[in-house]
Amino acid sequence: MAGLTLAVLLAQVSPTGLVIHTGPGFWAAVGFLSLFCTIGVFYVQNSAVRRTSPTRVSLLMGTEPLFGFALAWMLLSEPATPTTLIAARG
Repeated sequence: MAGLTLAVLLAQVSPTGLVIHTGPGFWAAVGFLSLFCTIGVFYVQNSAVRRTSPTRVSLLMGTEPLFGFALAWMLLSEPATPTTLIAARG
């Protein structure tokens, strides 16, 4: 999925459009939030998976990209473009 997303992105913008000019404070914040959120979510998710049935787990895991898109669309005004709809299908 990452490779397909990169190919679509590079087809839409030049490689120089991917460069971000920011300071170390920005990257420290991105690193902290990425690690903290990733570790926290994986811990909670793995704890919940152990306590429920395989049917519920497969339903949750299978619809996770769709819920991510729906919440980003509703809460963050993410545009519903064909690219995002394809990605939401998993």
